[in-house]
Amino acid sequence: MACPIDAKFRNTERTAELELEMVNQGEKAPNFALPDFERKPRSLQELLRPRGATLLAFFPGAFTSVCTKEMCALRDSLAEFNKLNAQVVGIDVNDPWTNKAFVEKNSLNFPVLSDYTRDIVHQYNVFHENFGNLKGYTVAKRSVFILDQNGVVTYKWVTEDPSKEPNYEELKKAVAKTA
Repeated sequence: MACPIDAKFRNTERTAELELEMVNQGEKAPNFALPDFERKPRSLQELLRPRGATLLAFFPGAFTSVCTKEMCALRDSLAEFNKLNAQVVGIDVNDPWTNKAFVEKNSLNFPVLSDYTRDIVHQYNVFHENFGNLKGYTVAKRSVFILDQNGVVTYKWVTEDPSKEPNYEELKKAVAKTA
């Protein structure tokens, strides 16, 4: 679909000598194609709801305590999101095989996508470099983007603190406003 006229172009910000695009409210989200836990490519275009919202939840890593709690909280809220015609999508930097085990162990019933190349976390500018003091290890920042049917960001939440979860009631309200 075409970008609405009132959608803004993404800003750029210099970070660590690299120009990184910052995705903000009112801007078109970058498109992507990432493998799900069955290694099937899934594009943002196919995940957008025609008359609803798409919630992209970036998380640092499968099988960590806070990430498991967050993904299970989204799973447990799925009935409410479905009533609003909303799609929940988890995105991390783990490989599809790890994500498959994570999805199965936690009975997650929404797509969990693998950004194993870290391209998308860089496009959205939601990444921690040298995570856990491991030089060269990059993970996703815990963040949530809610998109309308055209892929325009209507809500954004990003934290620098990987132990902090989003406010789930706030997410539900933002989805209801978007749907």
